[in-house]
This record gives sequence, C-alpha cells and structure tokens, in this order.
Amino acid sequence: MFLIKYHAVCFSALVAALLLGATGCAPSDSDSSGLYQVSNATIRTPIPGRAVTAGYFNFKNNSDESVTIVGVSSDIASRIEMHTIKNIGEQMRMRPLPEAIVDAGAEVAFASGGHHLMLFDTQLVGSSSILNIELANGVIVEAPFQHTQLIDTDEE
Repeated sequence: MFLIKYHAVCFSALVAALLLGATGCAPSDSDSSGLYQVSNATIRTPIPGRAVTAGYFNFKNNSDESVTIVGVSSDIASRIEMHTIKNIGEQMRMRPLPEAIVDAGAEVAFASGGHHLMLFDTQLVGSSSILNIELANGVIVEAPFQHTQLIDTDEE
C-alpha cells in the first residue's frame, strides 16, 4: 500500500513539474511586458446602412529594437486593412499599407488623413472592442478601441 501511494505522489509531482516546465517554456504570443503601448484607440461607428468604417490609434515602441506592425485583426470585422494617404498627381489617394515600422523608442500615429485602419463587414457591440495588433516578431498586442460617432447626432 505504501508503495502505491509513493508511486502516486511521485507520478503527480512529475506531471506537475512537466506541466509547469512546458508552460514556462512556451513562447508568449501577446504583450504583457509593457514594451508596446496603444493609446487614443478609436473605431468610428459606421454610417447607418454601411458596414465599412475606419480605426485610429497611436502605437508606442518602448523596446530597444524597431518593430514592424504587419496586421490588425478582430472578430468584429471580416477584414481589417492598414491604409495610408499619399499625394499622387496633386490628389490625395488612399493606398494599402503592407507594414508600419516603429523605431525603438518611437511612436507611430494611425490618424485621419494619414495611416489608418479600414474595417470591413463591421459589427460593433457595446462601447468598445478588442483589436489585435500583429507584429512581425510574433507578438500580438491586444488593445481596447472605443467606438466613436463620426458626426455628433445629439440635438440640443
């Protein structure tokens, strides 16, 4: 009987050690280190009858190395694209932005009239949504984006 309990305790300890070791060795795919900060994150509420809208945010890189934003995703939209505005032939044109490099210690703004997000088939619920900012180094930065109105519809 003693040997059965001894083996059960040893087996349990071995399983616990293996599980803790495996968890500790697994790469982290989200940033909880504070190396990257997202601020002023907003999504415009789509115009009634439309499901396409824009999103904006500031991304601060507090690390010692440059990082590259390669995408943004969320379950609130079927597709999220990064875009930028370029002056082409004396006209401002929206163009896809395949990536955005953020130098060490720098901040990049995704704002109206410059880099921004386009969200397609958008379904907003509540006052905010979580978007996942995907970096080339494999880190995913989860950030809350507040829903905002394009035009103030409150009448006084």
